[in-house]
Amino acid sequence: MGQVCDGMMHMYEKPDGTTDEVACLYFSAAHPAGGKLVLPTTREILYYAATTIDADGAGLRKRPDGVSYTNRFVPTIVSVTSPTQTHVINLLGRDITITLTATNYEYSWGDGTPNTVTTSPGLAWEKGIDPNKDPRLIRHYYTPPQGWRSGFDGPYPHENREITLTTTWSGTATNPFTGETQTINGLVTTTETTGPFPLSHLVINNTDTWEEKQGH
Repeated sequence: MGQVCDGMMHMYEKPDGTTDEVACLYFSAAHPAGGKLVLPTTREILYYAATTIDADGAGLRKRPDGVSYTNRFVPTIVSVTSPTQTHVINLLGRDITITLTATNYEYSWGDGTPNTVTTSPGLAWEKGIDPNKDPRLIRHYYTPPQGWRSGFDGPYPHENREITLTTTWSGTATNPFTGETQTINGLVTTTETTGPFPLSHLVINNTDTWEEKQGH
C-alpha cells in the first residue's frame, strides 16, 4: 500500500454522503494521486499497522526457571503471559487502536525434536497440578545429551538448550471513517526465546533407612 500526505487540511466524503475534515491527503495504490479522494479501507489500515507497529512477543514463560531436567518424569513446562496486546497508530490525523490476538504458537525445543504447534496459551504449573498428566499444560521432556547412564558412569555432560517461540497474531481494527470492524488472521508474527539454559539431572540417592523400609 502506498500513501502520500501533503500536510494540508482536506474534506473527505464518507460513504453516507456526509463530509469530514482530515489533516492529510491519502492515496492508495488503487487510487493514485489526481484521482478522487477516497477513504482507506479497514483492510488497508490493518496492513499499514502491520508495517508500523512494533509487536511484542507473547511473553514466553518456562518452568523450572533457569534449568531443565532430563529425568523421565520431570517435564519442562511452557506457557505465555500476554496472549493479547493493543497498539495505537495515527492515520490521517485519527488515532486507531489495533488489537492483536495470538492464534498459533510454535515451540522449538532446541534439541532436534519436532516442534510443538498449538493454539493454547498453556498454563503455568502450580502446586496441585499433575505436571505429567494435566492436559492444560504444554510440556516437553529433555533427554540426557549422551543417553541414560547410571551413577557409576560418572556425571552427565554439560549442555545448554534454548526454547524459541514463534507466535502468529490476528489483527482487529475499527475504521474511524466508516465504523467497520475487521479482523485479519496471520497479520503479524513474533519470535522470542528463553535464552540458553543448562540441562541437569536430578540424582536421588537411596539411603539405608529407605532401603530398609522397602524390605531390602
